[in-house]
Amino acid sequence: MTGAGSSAVPLSPIFACARPSDPAPLADADALAMKRLARGEVDALGELYDRHQAAVRRFATRMTQSPDDGDDLVHATFLAALKTAKNFDTSRSCRAWLLGITARLVQRQRTTGARWTRLLGAFRPPEPGWTRDPESALGARQGLEHALSRLSPAKRSVLLMAELEGLSGDEIAEALAIPVNTVWTRLHHARRELLAALGEERA
Repeated sequence: MTGAGSSAVPLSPIFACARPSDPAPLADADALAMKRLARGEVDALGELYDRHQAAVRRFATRMTQSPDDGDDLVHATFLAALKTAKNFDTSRSCRAWLLGITARLVQRQRTTGARWTRLLGAFRPPEPGWTRDPESALGARQGLEHALSRLSPAKRSVLLMAELEGLSGDEIAEALAIPVNTVWTRLHHARRELLAALGEERA
């Protein structure tokens, strides 16, 4: 990511994963599908589901640390997309828009008692000693999970979208309906707080 938050401490060694993208042909196909969906052509929802359900499920599962909740959120996200297709701006990233819907659903779930206990243990790059010492690997994963769980949901959403999903500041701002400066502020503090928490875990 670039922009006002580019000077923040990079977290790429912690959040190592393949980051999906929205290449132009895919973006064009998404825009066409969303126009069809807005006209009531429900079969277009299947096309969008096939292209983006994996990213939505990955994001939802990471946010809730529950595969079952992740599956429920996938269905809820695409149902919400069906209902609000007429409001979609076809110049935007469809994936970012869908993730924004998921983030709002997760936040709603959070306010009604959602579970937030373990996150992102599988996304830390392996170190040689981990394969030889399962107890050490488990401790490191739990440390990262605990550190991330200490972030507020708002900061966690921005951090996941930026570091794991590779969304730009503008895309995150549009997805979450917040000013882009708020994105950079939350991301800056989320990075700092996560690294500080990791330092405390290792102390």
